[in-house]
Amino acid sequence: MSTKAKFRAGVLEYYDSGTHERVAPMAPVVFYDDFLGENGLLLDETGSDGIWNVLEVALNTAIGIRVDTANGVVQMTMDADVNAEDAVIDMADNRQFNVKAGLVFECRINVAVLPTLTGQAVFGMCGDHNLDKDAATESCWFKLDGSGAVLAESDDTTNDNDDISTGVTAVAGTYNIYRIDFTDISDVKFFIDGVSVATAQTFDLSNLSDAEGLMQPYFSLDKGADAGLGTLDLDYVRIWSERTELAINN
Repeated sequence: MSTKAKFRAGVLEYYDSGTHERVAPMAPVVFYDDFLGENGLLLDETGSDGIWNVLEVALNTAIGIRVDTANGVVQMTMDADVNAEDAVIDMADNRQFNVKAGLVFECRINVAVLPTLTGQAVFGMCGDHNLDKDAATESCWFKLDGSGAVLAESDDTTNDNDDISTGVTAVAGTYNIYRIDFTDISDVKFFIDGVSVATAQTFDLSNLSDAEGLMQPYFSLDKGADAGLGTLDLDYVRIWSERTELAINN
């Protein structure tokens, strides 16, 4: 493996030629979190939430950074209790990322325990949080359940693409690098480990208004009232885009 560079859509990207991780995109707006620290997701000295919002509904195991684990890994876990559970990491609906500005989202995830029964995992970009993931009015993310089959979805309030097969099956215990490229908002691209997936489907988000184009990174495990299990390990998240002057207060 070696680090290479490519110039794409006005952005210089350094990437690992073996894993296809974008190790250093040089864009006007860059966000990166490798989850390295001693206080879990509480990122300031007062004990208040910093960048990330943590939502835990009926979980037995708190969401947090795994102890003594290389590289910094956030773990989210559903247990076998027969109740509806939701584990979410987002930015509390503070939508600061403009997907209409050529944004690229990338994360490295291991679904350590594939969700069972009604359990599912979603990760990508989202508008406001909704416990019912299909009811999120603006979203673009990967989704999978106990089969391990990775699906791609997008919704811009008009064009709703659900459960589109990527042809990739996630293997419990194996990390994959997931990327969503919004460079062309009318033809958003999904990648897994550097390979373009779900290519037969056009993911058109061009109906998003300027306000709706403001989204947040979003990671979730949820299930209905059953004994389903699931564990998601999040290694890093990286987002970059052009800079815009767009500022919309809703």
